[in-house]
Amino acid sequence: MDCSVIATFPDARRAAIVRQQISHYVALSDIKSPALDMAKETAGEARYMGRIVIWIVLASAVGTGLGAALGALFAYTFGPHGTSGYVIQIVSWAIFMHLLIGMWAGYAFLADRSGRELRDSGPVTLTVRCAKIDAAALSERLLKLGATEVEIRDGAAKAAAG
Repeated sequence: MDCSVIATFPDARRAAIVRQQISHYVALSDIKSPALDMAKETAGEARYMGRIVIWIVLASAVGTGLGAALGALFAYTFGPHGTSGYVIQIVSWAIFMHLLIGMWAGYAFLADRSGRELRDSGPVTLTVRCAKIDAAALSERLLKLGATEVEIRDGAAKAAAG
């Protein structure tokens, strides 16, 4: 008899873990999970990466201005004097502070893991074809592994209705 077990999990992370665990008992080709596609995760990661890029660019611009000011101060006080000395000192410090502040900003942003984009997107459905295994045992196992809801659908009844 052809049947399907449909389990709902609270988040994509839990569903992916369960999918990996039950793949030892069920062939991966029998596990369907359209909600585990990367589309939801990719959208959140894209927003997160966009915010990182903007944050780094702004911090680097501030670092460049700070470095140029620091370079001008050093060139004026310590030298080397003359146009070339001022330009080299200002440009060198501008580049150094641009890189330093930009990297620090990126690391600080990546270290903060509280962003909305990194939270799970919501319930995820995992569907397992169970032609060769016991559907009731699989349902019980999925509930033990963290499924919030499990439904067994009989393929013969579905074919007769459709």
